Amino acid sequence: MKVIVRMMRHPSFSVGGAERQMELIGSELSKKNVDFHYISDKLFEYQKKLEIINGIKVHFIGLNKSRLNYKFRSVREIIRSIAYAFDFMLFVRFFRMLNSDVYHLRCATNIVGTWAFFTKIIKQKKFVFTLAHIKNCIPGSYQWSSFTNKIYEYGLKRADIVIALAEYMKKALYQNYGVKSVVIKSGHPVPRGPFRKDDPPTILWIARPIDVKRPDLFLQIARELKDLDVHFILIAPGEEMKDKFKKFAQEYKNFTHIYYVRPGKDIQYYERASLLVNTSTQEGYPNSFIQAWLHETPVITLDVDPDCDICKNSLGFHAKGNLNDLIDKIKELIERPARLKEMGEHCRKYAIKNHDIKKTAEQYYKLYKWVLKK
Repeated sequence: MKVIVRMMRHPSFSVGGAERQMELIGSELSKKNVDFHYISDKLFEYQKKLEIINGIKVHFIGLNKSRLNYKFRSVREIIRSIAYAFDFMLFVRFFRMLNSDVYHLRCATNIVGTWAFFTKIIKQKKFVFTLAHIKNCIPGSYQWSSFTNKIYEYGLKRADIVIALAEYMKKALYQNYGVKSVVIKSGHPVPRGPFRKDDPPTILWIARPIDVKRPDLFLQIARELKDLDVHFILIAPGEEMKDKFKKFAQEYKNFTHIYYVRPGKDIQYYERASLLVNTSTQEGYPNSFIQAWLHETPVITLDVDPDCDICKNSLGFHAKGNLNDLIDKIKELIERPARLKEMGEHCRKYAIKNHDIKKTAEQYYKLYKWVLKK
């Protein structure tokens, strides 16, 4: 069985959870003799056309971003840029190489429709699409043109199977697009314990510093709990709020901003943290939640609780939008270390049962085989 996955980035050059998840799945499937290929945009000149990374054949053959010219001087340049943006050029240049039994995309992008057309009409093969975020299920969530929205919907409705990460995403997709899906939970490798937590305890926040993630609220939490014997760590790559974080760290000595952590090296922070805080307005099913639970770290979330898993399974605390309640719960748990340890151990048991990457990959393997028999 051959599977081609198309993502805009490879996790070696991205902090995105979707990219990392597909690499983990591919690495496990390669152990089952699945010929797994990962196609990524080429970002740098030194990237080879083909590299073997974690048992996966990775093709850096997409658009070389360093050569993209945004200052269009002719109609030809405009057409060429559009062709690259929708992956048309990739198909023209690598048509013969792109032979596969299954073609798989993850995340809503402007190329979903292109790949559905290429797979179903040109190649007459199977097309699988995985939703990565609740926004993928809601029309108008992205600032796309009406044309791009139609291209996305075209691809969504022509997939042989759509995979959701949670039941609430499955429900939203059907309500908004009339498209049925199946739920396969994300997975991660199960780390070996025991884990040595920091003393004083660490409270962790890790994400991109964009509006929907609301890193400002984590600063507010740290400010409100400045007298609590804890250490706040915010891991946020990018230049957007770098100066603000630096200034805050200078004012509050128990706060640290870490600008960048290499992909895969974030595990050490989950190991050491006593709590993970999430302040996002929307998510899919956060990989950070799973990684935290696997390392015995409960999750304290302001608004996001996919399928109410945190509330139903005692995996931390969902403040349901009330920041004061969230702050009070952090203080309560830090001051009750025995209860916090017990909760962390319970989180790990839950995550091993529900989010082991081996189980996730096995579900994908069975799904691919089922799709090929359709």
